[in-house]
Amino acid sequence: MILFEFKNYHSSEIGKEEVLQTKNYLTAPMGKLAIICSTKVPNNATHIKRNIIYSDNGTVILFLTKDKLIEMLYIKERGENPADLIMDEIEMFYLQHE
Repeated sequence: MILFEFKNYHSSEIGKEEVLQTKNYLTAPMGKLAIICSTKVPNNATHIKRNIIYSDNGTVILFLTKDKLIEMLYIKERGENPADLIMDEIEMFYLQHE
């Protein structure tokens, strides 16, 4: 199962607290993959916290902005599989941690 969390923040940033909240939702039945969809790219501290969570327990939390979601719509429109974009994001995440 994949947990999707949508953060529709306009004035505030996605911070470490939101990543911790998402991590807390990822209990054994939910699995170890979550995707946070937001209007803005999370700040650097949020990325660091996400990486610490992965290092500690193998939980992967990806960030997708609305631009990536729009890109997924274009991929679907071309008759391709938009899940490929998510797979690419997962691969890039793992490459960062080698």
